Amino acid sequence: MKTLNFLPALPGRCQKKLPGFCCALMICLSLVPIQAQENGGSAEAVAPSPRPEATDAASRQLIRNYLTVTGGTGAHDGLRNVVASGTLTEAGKSKNFELVERQDGRRHLTLSWRHLGRDYKARFVFDGLTAWRQDLLPELEDPEDYGGQEGIHFANQRWLLQPFVLPSVADYKFKYQGAARVAGRDCHLVVGYGKRNVRSWFYFDQEKFLLLRWGGLGELAGVREYMDYRATKFKKAGGVLLPSEIDLLAENSPFGKIVFEQIRPNQPVDMGIFNKPESRTPVLRQRPTIND
Repeated sequence: MKTLNFLPALPGRCQKKLPGFCCALMICLSLVPIQAQENGGSAEAVAPSPRPEATDAASRQLIRNYLTVTGGTGAHDGLRNVVASGTLTEAGKSKNFELVERQDGRRHLTLSWRHLGRDYKARFVFDGLTAWRQDLLPELEDPEDYGGQEGIHFANQRWLLQPFVLPSVADYKFKYQGAARVAGRDCHLVVGYGKRNVRSWFYFDQEKFLLLRWGGLGELAGVREYMDYRATKFKKAGGVLLPSEIDLLAENSPFGKIVFEQIRPNQPVDMGIFNKPESRTPVLRQRPTIND
């Protein structure tokens, strides 16, 4: 899989279709109010609004354009899962990761690292309904619910497979918000409303329609933050152009990086990895009280 620097040239057949995309998009944009956002900031600059009853025409066209230029709707529909590995760096500390993402939204992330001469390993899982986590090293601990805003962010913000095709897209309504800038490039900003009305935002490049940035409300060091992912390099997997390097942003400030060393499409995945193990801690039962 060849890695492409930001931003890659699109295949010739996609370039030929771009004028048609632009015309259709301009018609759609003329039908919705535009709120310009020129500071390139996260979508917190756009005041939250109620979940729309339906996805607007501009958002639908932008998503359609994105799917086409990154491989085609058919290729995206056929990409049912990815199994990836690489390094995650946060605040200067590096960890190895193994990631499984499914098109239905399920996620399984395993992190391993070494600190002060000891090996650490933990896994974070979203089973499609709830999120949970478990420490595996240096000692095996009981799994626990992955709650709070951090768990909500993990369940809703994907690294590779975005909710633009079935089945996950069925849970979303999208609303066009206006113009924005990402790394000096003009973009279109779309806000998505997913399960439980969780908001996510997506920045599509105005020229090439690639998804350059996305994110949602998260939590960092116990503080709620607007946390975004900014793609800087891309590579093809399963016929679909996916990010291969991602900058991590908190309140628009870089704090980490994701580097994918390998992305394997449509791998056999044991669905049991998403099931939360039973607790190994015995439950203390009180003896019944007998009243004379």
